[in-house]
Amino acid sequence: MDDALPATASKPGPEHSAGDAAGLEILRPGSSRYAEVVAVLHAGFESVREQFGITAENNPHYPVYWDVGDVARAVARPAQLLGVEVDAALVGCAFAGPSRRREGCWELRHLAVIPEFRHRGIGEALIRAAAECAAADGADTLRIGIVAENLRLSQWYARLGFRVVSRGESYPPLPFTVDRLELPVSNSYMSI
Repeated sequence: MDDALPATASKPGPEHSAGDAAGLEILRPGSSRYAEVVAVLHAGFESVREQFGITAENNPHYPVYWDVGDVARAVARPAQLLGVEVDAALVGCAFAGPSRRREGCWELRHLAVIPEFRHRGIGEALIRAAAECAAADGADTLRIGIVAENLRLSQWYARLGFRVVSRGESYPPLPFTVDRLELPVSNSYMSI
């Protein structure tokens, strides 16, 4: 069974017209949909895997290699599993939950959208929902780590209000470096 989040979680932000994100509803997919989540993660992260040379040897925990057990472990972390469906099919997902290292901070992880559904406001709606969950829990920051060399993705997050707080972190044997980005959140209007 899926739970729907408040309608405000699906409002389009300033980068999208109402038509781009109209009708999006953020869901919390239950365990019966974990196989669909895995399919979204595989499809959404495959191009990044190819572009940046990620393999099962240098990053065995990368979402393109996940199975339903990995989804269950991510939810148990604890994290909220957020999803968007189109015509009853899951097309985007993300995990968000309290940071283990920093009070007042939530972490956004593994945001993925099936390639043919990108540029329709789905990723932005997932970020908005994660920010609203974080704010409702009393957090003041939503944080994500991204492939630093993925400049297009970095620019997209910047347009949504994220700021780079750490650049080029190295985690051998990863074939890329990591930038940490943060978005201030509050119980009032989200900037995205």
